[in-house]
Amino acid sequence: MSQYKLIIFDFDGTLAITHKAIISCITKTFENFEIEPPETDTIRGTIGINLPNTFKMLHPAIEESAIGEWVETYRSFYRTEGEKQLDLFPGTKQVLQVASKSGLSLGVFSNKHVSFVNLFLEKLRIHGLFDLIVGDNGQILQKPNPSVFHSIIKPLFPELDNSQVLMVGDTAVDLLFAKNAGIDVCWAAYGYGNRAECLALAPTFAIENISELAAIVQN
Repeated sequence: MSQYKLIIFDFDGTLAITHKAIISCITKTFENFEIEPPETDTIRGTIGINLPNTFKMLHPAIEESAIGEWVETYRSFYRTEGEKQLDLFPGTKQVLQVASKSGLSLGVFSNKHVSFVNLFLEKLRIHGLFDLIVGDNGQILQKPNPSVFHSIIKPLFPELDNSQVLMVGDTAVDLLFAKNAGIDVCWAAYGYGNRAECLALAPTFAIENISELAAIVQN
């Protein structure tokens, strides 16, 4: 029997292949404002960071007052075009089904806007497998801040000890969130995180394929 009773997943690069959609929509956002977009690899390196900070990193000269417009422009592209470019990592649905049938509670915590998280989980036909879905709603403190764990997640599962909760994510933001919250973390090495940076954070587990998670949650 697994020591874990609650598994919290990141979305981008952990459950779903989203880099094509993200890179495309960020590129279109730069082009919309008639600014040369960054290189693809540069954009990819910001996946997992919230949008305001992403645009600050990719366009340091951006005015603080303009960030909101950039974010909304990006989201408008993502609504109309992003969903067409999404897919699950192979084996994702099967692992979620195994974990759910084993009696584990499943959650998603993403820095993506919560409306997109819900929409895409529905589109990918895995929404019903989750007991908890948390995303950016303009009010929560995003990862790696642990406040969502303490103020939202823990109160929903008051019977669980921190040792019974596992975070699964692909970037340093996810690993730091778990460390700050005091829970174990499984690094999804197949995702978008920087390998050296993530390994330096000493995750509890590391998997090269999401299918490997089944052995961890069932052991």
